[in-house]
Amino acid sequence: MQGILRSMHKHKTFCSWHQPQSLAEKLSLLSMEGRLDEAIRILHHPPDPTILQLTSETYLPLIRSCIKFKAFAQGRQIHKHIIESKIKPNVILLNNLMMLYSKCGNLDLTLQVFEGMTERNLFSWTAIIGAYSNSDDTAKAFDFYVKMIVSGIRADHFLYPLVLKSCAGVKALRRGRRIHADVLRSGFQWDLVVLNSLIDMYAKCENMGDAERAFVELGVRDIFTWTTMLVGYVRTGHGLEALKLFREMLHSEVRPSSTTLMGILPLFSDLGCLKLAKQIHGFVTVSGSQYDKCVGTALVDMYSNCGGLGFGRLIFERVVERDEVCWNAMIKSYLQMDLFDDAVELLRRMHIDGINPTKSTWDCIIPHYLRSKVSTRSVLGLIKQLERAGIPCPLSGTLLDQICEHVEDIQQVKELHLYMRRGGYISDSAMASSLVDMYSKFEDLETAREIFDCVSAKELDCWNSMITCYASNGYSDKALELLDSMRKSGIEPNVLSWNTVVSGYVDVGDFEAALEVFSRMKWMNQKPNPASYDIILPVIGSFTNSMMGKQLHCIFFRNECEMSKFVCTTFINMYGNCGDVAYAIKLFESMDHNDLVSWNAIISCLAKNSFLNEASRAFHEMKMAGVAGNIITWTTLVSGYAQNGQVNESLKHFRELQLEGLRPNSITITSILPACAQSAILSHGKAIHGYIIRSGVGYKDLFVGNSLIDMFVKCGCMDYAEKVFRRLLQKDIVSWNTMIQGYVIHGKGEASLIFFNQMLAEGLHPDSVTFVGFLSACSHVGMVDEGWKYFNSMDSTYGITPSAKHYVCMVDLLGRGGHFEDVRNFIVQMPLQPSVSLWGALFSACKTHGNLEMAEYAADHLIELQPEKPWNYVELSTMYVMAGRWNDADHVRKMMVDRGVRRLHGCSWIEVRNRVFSFTLEDSNQNIMEEINRTLLDLWAAMIEEGYIPETNTDSFTYSG
Repeated sequence: MQGILRSMHKHKTFCSWHQPQSLAEKLSLLSMEGRLDEAIRILHHPPDPTILQLTSETYLPLIRSCIKFKAFAQGRQIHKHIIESKIKPNVILLNNLMMLYSKCGNLDLTLQVFEGMTERNLFSWTAIIGAYSNSDDTAKAFDFYVKMIVSGIRADHFLYPLVLKSCAGVKALRRGRRIHADVLRSGFQWDLVVLNSLIDMYAKCENMGDAERAFVELGVRDIFTWTTMLVGYVRTGHGLEALKLFREMLHSEVRPSSTTLMGILPLFSDLGCLKLAKQIHGFVTVSGSQYDKCVGTALVDMYSNCGGLGFGRLIFERVVERDEVCWNAMIKSYLQMDLFDDAVELLRRMHIDGINPTKSTWDCIIPHYLRSKVSTRSVLGLIKQLERAGIPCPLSGTLLDQICEHVEDIQQVKELHLYMRRGGYISDSAMASSLVDMYSKFEDLETAREIFDCVSAKELDCWNSMITCYASNGYSDKALELLDSMRKSGIEPNVLSWNTVVSGYVDVGDFEAALEVFSRMKWMNQKPNPASYDIILPVIGSFTNSMMGKQLHCIFFRNECEMSKFVCTTFINMYGNCGDVAYAIKLFESMDHNDLVSWNAIISCLAKNSFLNEASRAFHEMKMAGVAGNIITWTTLVSGYAQNGQVNESLKHFRELQLEGLRPNSITITSILPACAQSAILSHGKAIHGYIIRSGVGYKDLFVGNSLIDMFVKCGCMDYAEKVFRRLLQKDIVSWNTMIQGYVIHGKGEASLIFFNQMLAEGLHPDSVTFVGFLSACSHVGMVDEGWKYFNSMDSTYGITPSAKHYVCMVDLLGRGGHFEDVRNFIVQMPLQPSVSLWGALFSACKTHGNLEMAEYAADHLIELQPEKPWNYVELSTMYVMAGRWNDADHVRKMMVDRGVRRLHGCSWIEVRNRVFSFTLEDSNQNIMEEINRTLLDLWAAMIEEGYIPETNTDSFTYSG
């Protein structure tokens, strides 16, 4: 009967109370039984509101019950009632409220309660420090500890271990030493718990010296003391000291625990010695811990690393209550020996024993598969096989990233895609992100976008993967559109998002767009990181406007970027490309130490801007500074002199670099060959040709071969050019174009057409340059119909839109053939504005055929476009004279005088014994003029003997001595 009454009393509600009982007692009783919802209803609807007297003691048992039963939602309601009741909670109640919010992980509310306290005791500070320490915000925890000390409150033996644990977690050695000093000042240096925490802190901060000193000072040591030191020695690689300490421990009164053995076994595992492994195993057996699941797992792992797989399996089979970690250790042992079938069989047993593989299991299995000779296809086959057996294969983002690195073809990606779809992984943002990366690897952007669109709650990593997919496959505009869509959806891009888009534009060579996106990133308050500046560096070299370069230069300085030698050299090259030599020199001189690369940059800057004397002086200063020039330095000087017309200096430096023992490379050779063509001295070109053959470059380097052909063409030696062409191991469109145009230049149109047909026969498609040469050849040989045919086929057959040069060739072709009516119609109907070259070609054709009317039409346009060119006036005047229109001829000459246009005299040159001689009408040496006239008369006589009839209908001139 009494039992029944007690049971009734236990389950009665506040409505059935018939004995007089205070409200505080009722709430306390409900709190003890965990009936918090009923307690909260009483608070809001008390039986007798008139006698409701609420104090801190009323609420205290309720808050403690919330902490005990982890009833955090009810705790928030009770706290709200405390605030509404307007009572002044005492420090004990507030401390418990802090403990409540701390345990539910709500730092904001914990801090809010703490800051609202008018009175704080040691427990208050311990609560707030513990809250931040448990949330891994050790910096804040230490700050509160300092504030507590400043406020005059000293820590006790409960708080010191908590603060020291925080320092150990982030290896904050300096803070730990400060707390050690406080421990000494507070007199807790003999407290075993505090000293153990100190040793643990020093060990985890890898300062074993201070840990040893604290260990030695301890008069009494418990198992935690010994274990902490042992684990510290093992983790920091002090194996010998760990063994000595373990031996010392065995001679003490403290016996090793399972935790101690787990701490020392990794040392024997790292040693990899089977004999030593057996010895420690014997000790573990004597201690009776070998079948403990934690110690047993450590033994299995030790034998795996020591080559004792069989011993490990025996221990594994006897371990009591094997958990997932133990199974993973045994499976890993088989995988390390490449015994994949045994590992899979063990996986099946694990499933049968009721333990399903988790992500950690697969994170152990699949990386071993991928690192071995087993292909990714076998890994996918394993997943499919286990899936059929009902064994789940939980994938993680990390695991998918590893598979992504090893997938061999798109079919494997599709197989994995199907598995993920069946497992419901596709909707997960991180998993979808990895799959998008795989499809991006094989350029399947359409499927990647489908996966991306299937994710309803896209996180930043998923957006970034799709942006990377577009950018890395050349669709930078779409990547930028997606970045804007991400911002509109409420997710702010991070620096990786912006860097990816900028990098995409840089990769496709759209430097202007890359710079624009980089500027947008800064305007969006996204601070670039070092990778951002590494990405944008290639853009700097493309600048032709130094103002833009200077702006980016300032950005580098403002963001405190490291102005390394590489970055400085890049800006020197940029200023050189922009012609801002003064800035380049200033930046060069500001560098602390100039190496070869920076010297080469400033020499190149000076040379390309025609400051050749200064470039040569810089080269001399570089040698005086003890920096020896390399082939790049010499090539820069050779190229600089050649491009500025100083051929002799260019050749001189080419010879000097060989005397320095350097071997000219293909760039050096292709820099010197144009100089040989400019000088019109064939012997120099032949000498370079000989060097090319002797050096072993021969005809292997297509770039050199093409330059050599071009040099011989410009020197008028088509036979040599054709020999080089025929000996090239491979020919590209440049090789064929050079030969086709070379024969046209030298008046051999038939040979040019033969080369064109050979090129087509070898399956090479012509480009726009080829058609310029071909149409010019047709013009020379009078093949009007053939020229029309190929001109009309340029766009339809070859996809080449005719340019102004092609229209000039057609005007020349029709004009030379005398089809002036067709020429007029062609010019009127052409989609481009006629150029000077076009009118010049028409005028020359008119002169050849004596078509004065059309010549006037062309000359009017020429004089309008080029009023300063004397040739236009002279040729028109000559045609008027030949037609007997003297008044018109005088009018043209008067026009020249009025406009200040002077006729330029021609110039000829000839090479004799490696020396070039030039002469003009202005030469006043009487002896030379007489010799020239005698030579001309001899040539005249020889022409008459050969039967040549002089043309008297063209403008001619004679020399007068």
